Amino acid sequence: MSDAATNSPFVGEGDSGRAALTIDDAANVDFAEPGEANAQEEEDGQSTNAPYETTVDGQEAGETVDNTEGDEPAGAENGDAASQIITLKGGDQVPLSELKLGYMRERDYRHKTQETANKGRALEGMTTRVVNTVKGIASYLAERLPPEPPRSLAYQDPAAYTRQKAMYDDGLANINQIIELANDSSAVAGELASTATEETLQTESERLAQVFPQTTKEDGRKAFFDQAFTAARELGFSDQELKGVSDHRLFGLAYYAQIGMKAEQARHKALTKVTAAPPATPNPRPNGGANQQIRQNKEALQRLSKTGSMKDAMSIDFD
Repeated sequence: MSDAATNSPFVGEGDSGRAALTIDDAANVDFAEPGEANAQEEEDGQSTNAPYETTVDGQEAGETVDNTEGDEPAGAENGDAASQIITLKGGDQVPLSELKLGYMRERDYRHKTQETANKGRALEGMTTRVVNTVKGIASYLAERLPPEPPRSLAYQDPAAYTRQKAMYDDGLANINQIIELANDSSAVAGELASTATEETLQTESERLAQVFPQTTKEDGRKAFFDQAFTAARELGFSDQELKGVSDHRLFGLAYYAQIGMKAEQARHKALTKVTAAPPATPNPRPNGGANQQIRQNKEALQRLSKTGSMKDAMSIDFD
């Protein structure tokens, strides 16, 4: 009883430290059942939070849709741009993607060619400097090389001859060693230049095959260069000059020049034949009226011989 009385809301201020309720406070007390109160609170909480959650969900869904719609047109536009057909000056139609690839290949080729040329020039300059330096040192030592002792000194003063001969041989050996270093530098530079030349030729061959696919086969390559060299020789190039050419574009020009020269020769030959041919004489047309008159006279004579009438006799033309 004491615990119940202590916990009752209608008792006065006690050990719990709570103030006693008045009549006004009792009127404000909510006597709803605990289950109903909890249900009402959950409904209020849901009604309060629902608009926010709906808005958030709506925004997330909208953002997802917007992002999806934003990605799909971008991919579609890229695909359309790649498949776009470009009409060239000559009337050829190629996709835009092929033009881009061709430009990239051309740019890589230019960069590689320029890089190879720069390396070749740098290597040539370094080799020239090394060789000139070595030759300068060799000349300097040769100027200070003691003269070779005469053979007669060996009989007069063998010790002096031996000493001078040793000094001369040592100096000459040093000079020969330096000259060999210069030769080795030239040989290394020649090997590097040969390697660079092979790389350049390989690159030019690949570029030539892209423009003239027939050069990928041995017979087609031989026919191509035979035709190009023939045109170059006719235009005044020597074989020595042609050996120093590696640019595939020059070979392409020579190839097409030969085609144009053949076409020009064929045109000139046909024009010469037309000019030298005798003028055509028109055949005389047969006189159809005279032949018809002769035939009618023959028929009239035949009728006259059969009938003997005056009418058939008058139909004969005696002119």
